[in-house]
Amino acid sequence: MPPKKPPQPMLPKRSTLNGAWRLDPQRGDNIRGYLTAMDCSEMAIEAMEKAEKEVDTIHVITITPSSYTIMKKSRVNDLKESFTQNTRCSTHIAISKDGSSTKEKTTYVTSTDDLTSVIVKSVMPTTNGVAEVVDARRLESGWLYQELQITNLSTGISSLTRRWFSPCDPPVVVLPPQLGIEHDMAMPI
Repeated sequence: MPPKKPPQPMLPKRSTLNGAWRLDPQRGDNIRGYLTAMDCSEMAIEAMEKAEKEVDTIHVITITPSSYTIMKKSRVNDLKESFTQNTRCSTHIAISKDGSSTKEKTTYVTSTDDLTSVIVKSVMPTTNGVAEVVDARRLESGWLYQELQITNLSTGISSLTRRWFSPCDPPVVVLPPQLGIEHDMAMPI
């Protein structure tokens, strides 16, 4: 007799990407390829891998036909990004610890009419150059499925990271965002 599959947890039913989502580190890829393409040090990559195993990564999404906001909370991230959809947004992000040195990041966001899928395209600074990042997220059988494609334009290194997020219950309360971008780190995950 074949072994029984473990029961699947009851996931809160979601009809859009709106709400809080918890990364399932056992399902999908880890972040090593993405961070390698970003030209991060081995020590930084190992710290991030360890952090993802030890502390939940939570993404809270607020999406409307005209705007997209994502809050990212983890051991190494505490940031919020807000964008007007179908509009190129340029921001300056800190590349030094004290924030005295910045570089430009450009972002373009589109979603499906039913708000079950979003694509965020960015051109952003890396440790030693520039990268193109495509962050595609969609609802898939009650989960949020993410494909994070990065191409480092300076080194030629590319990586595709596939990750799964389960709905958090109860969802985290999110206040309506101000459009623009607010964050303390240059490395979106």
